[in-house]
Amino acid sequence: MRLCLIFCAVALAACSRPVEYIEVRPTVPADLLTPCEGWAGGPPTTEGDVLRIIAAEASGLACANGKLASVAQIVGPQ
Repeated sequence: MRLCLIFCAVALAACSRPVEYIEVRPTVPADLLTPCEGWAGGPPTTEGDVLRIIAAEASGLACANGKLASVAQIVGPQ
């Protein structure tokens, strides 16, 4: 009697449709994919140039890290 029930369950399982998997990709806004501005000038010639370069690079790095954090929140843990 138990074998009859097992065969019925196997027959019903074989009749089901195949499972379709759909990959869902989150959309990242285009402004988060643009590069951040850093120092684009030539080499420094004075101490003031060095300070301006350091400030420009620091703001560029802060911008890039902020964008990375935003993208990480959108994409989520993997």
